[in-house]
Amino acid sequence: MPATEISPDQTPAGWTEGAPDYERWFAPVTRRFAVDAVGLLGLATGDRFLDVAAGTGALALAAARAGAEIVATDFAPGMVRLLGDRLAAEGVPGTALQMDGQALDLPDDAFDAAGSLFGLIFFPDTAAGMRELARVVRPGGRVLVGAWHRAGFSLPYTVMRALRGVVPGMQPLSEFVPFRLGEPEAVRDLLLSAGLRDVRVELTTHVADVPDPAGMFLAVPQWGAPMRPLFDALTDEQRERAALAFAELITAPGDPVGRLPGTAILGVGTV
Repeated sequence: MPATEISPDQTPAGWTEGAPDYERWFAPVTRRFAVDAVGLLGLATGDRFLDVAAGTGALALAAARAGAEIVATDFAPGMVRLLGDRLAAEGVPGTALQMDGQALDLPDDAFDAAGSLFGLIFFPDTAAGMRELARVVRPGGRVLVGAWHRAGFSLPYTVMRALRGVVPGMQPLSEFVPFRLGEPEAVRDLLLSAGLRDVRVELTTHVADVPDPAGMFLAVPQWGAPMRPLFDALTDEQRERAALAFAELITAPGDPVGRLPGTAILGVGTV
């Protein structure tokens, strides 16, 4: 599914500088989905696993904790550096490499399984990324793709509600790239298009705790490349007011911790 134009969230620069903020604010939202993905893949001790568009490594680290031998790739050098540091700090054997997931510099049939959790959804050419995932996995191996469900991923809608309360008439983004695979049928079709068999697609929901809701909102321009354009024309005063509105939307009275529900589409198939 090639995109007609390349947006900032589809470029290495769009993610590199924000890698530390992504790890702080958004990676906790994805980690439980990574555990689900590893379960669907059925990874076993000693399996060779490739994580493509790995970000700060939620899926790669979950796979390593299941006993897999991991290689993780991302096109953003900032993400690769941070993930490499995490692997070293946690004593996890594995390799983090800078690489374009649409043209992996890896041999055919090199892995027992591969996956991309909320990463391939940003590729300008998602079909190419899917073919590459399948190419590097041996026959009989498993491949997984995770995407945010269009109707079930509450974060961008909640950010937009908070902004509209401060800037009436603000228009949503004309194209929200992460939702190009936002329906189960789209994920299923993508896996089938790469020749995978025994394709299975599941919806899974988790609620993430947000200890500092206003802080998460104010940091969106650093960690949330897809939503960054919404903030470009805001004044500091508007950002502060919208941050308070966001906090009110995701917290219950008397509870300072926010709650963000999210639903993911997890699709897996056999090479």
